[in-house]
Formats: sequence, structure tokens, C-alpha cells
Amino acid sequence: MADNAGKEAEEIWIGDVHVANIRQENGHGDRPFIVESLTGTELRTAADKHAAELWIALHSDAITENELG
Repeated sequence: MADNAGKEAEEIWIGDVHVANIRQENGHGDRPFIVESLTGTELRTAADKHAAELWIALHSDAITENELG
């Protein structure tokens, strides 16, 4: 996992599968939420945490397929 994911990242699990991580971008003020794969690749930027969680739920099959090869 990338170093960024370790800093205040929340693991998102669907069932017993760890699908992605969500972290808030570094900086001040309104900061977007970054959705990252398990390898630390940035997948999506969302305005709020709920939007990031929803995007993961809608794309969880594609995310896990890409991670597993």
C-alpha cells in the first residue's frame, strides 16, 4: 500500500473483501476525498466522503477485477 494510504485512510470493505481506501487530500480548507486501490493507485476524487463511498459501491466489481488481474 502506498504511504499516502497509511495517513488517515479508511479501509472500505464489501462483505469480507477489502475493496479500496478513502483518504482526504492533504492541505487546508475544503479538501477532496481520494479513492485509492489497494496498491495506492488513485482511482477517483470526490467532493465528499459519501460520494466516494457511493462510487466504490457502484464500481466494486471492476475495482476488484483490476486488482486481481
